[in-house]
Amino acid sequence: SSSYFSLARHSDAYYLLKQHLVRVFIAAVFFWFAMHIDYRIYRRLSPGVLALAVCLLLSLFVFGFAVRGSTRWLAFKSLNLTIQPAEIARFSLVLFLAYWISKTGRDFSDFKRGFLPAALAVLLVVGLIAVQPNYGTAAATAIIGVLVLYLGGARLRHLGALIVTAGGVAAVRLWTEPHTRERIMAFLHREEGLKSVNWQSEQSLIALGSGGWFGAGFGASRQKLSWLPDSHTDFIFSILGEEAGLAGTVIISFLFLLLILRALKISRQCGDTFGEILVMGLGCSVFVYAGLNMAIATSILPVTGLPLPFMSYGGSALVVNALSIGILLNVSKRRMKTRKRRGYQLSATATLDNARGGS
Repeated sequence: SSSYFSLARHSDAYYLLKQHLVRVFIAAVFFWFAMHIDYRIYRRLSPGVLALAVCLLLSLFVFGFAVRGSTRWLAFKSLNLTIQPAEIARFSLVLFLAYWISKTGRDFSDFKRGFLPAALAVLLVVGLIAVQPNYGTAAATAIIGVLVLYLGGARLRHLGALIVTAGGVAAVRLWTEPHTRERIMAFLHREEGLKSVNWQSEQSLIALGSGGWFGAGFGASRQKLSWLPDSHTDFIFSILGEEAGLAGTVIISFLFLLLILRALKISRQCGDTFGEILVMGLGCSVFVYAGLNMAIATSILPVTGLPLPFMSYGGSALVVNALSIGILLNVSKRRMKTRKRRGYQLSATATLDNARGGS
């Protein structure tokens, strides 16, 4: 999906592919370590990780550089490295919420002692992401935060108050900003067709529609020939639909659904509150990003910048998602070891009881 852009911009059709392979290797290293490190270590590290993520978000106001009017990235030129703090913040927020919910226990349903500190953490992270401005990632992080709070046992009236208050502030902010208001109005009035504001949505639908049932074949996309902007990042799902057809998009959608279902199953069998909330939060984090990206590509939601997990070009999101899946597998592995150990003990006890009964 990046070949034409790479050739036009860097005179090498494989330039971005080679760059991305380096990121894949780095993500694989994080994945491997996360899979083999006891997930319980993150419990005591989570407040510090969240504090670090907040510091990185604040540093964007001083050291960040802007692309298309949004200051989302920090560049470390000596290391030839660029990171997006919002992705780290999303991950650290899930860690902290899992820590806080497990620490407070039944008190989490109490507004002041349990719910309020967690809600403030969500509002702080989401607010710092939104002012970059990065409304897509802010919305995704807000959804993830609310889901974790709900799964952690927050009362519905507390969640309702949080959603109404934060949603009202966000609505006023979006409507008073000309750029976002224009996008919302263009989304609501699509009859204007290929107007510049609707260009990405229209070209995305053309890509998906022209793919048919089984697609034009891998590498045969025409929309990536500069017709569809961000074809290798935010709209890679559209290129998948054009080249692999409806069959390819259904398979990818099913895999993301399978991932969240497996995460929920691991969570139910974990037996540790911190592990349960952590697994559900990380699973929801990947699933929410995937769902929102697909909704934007199919023009169900207005256009905003969100990568498709494990498929879009980029490093920060890929590393964070790989780290998340590594932690999920670590929890699953320890869950299975615990079940086997308990099974052995139960079998041994049963054998001893039978022996006593026989004597």
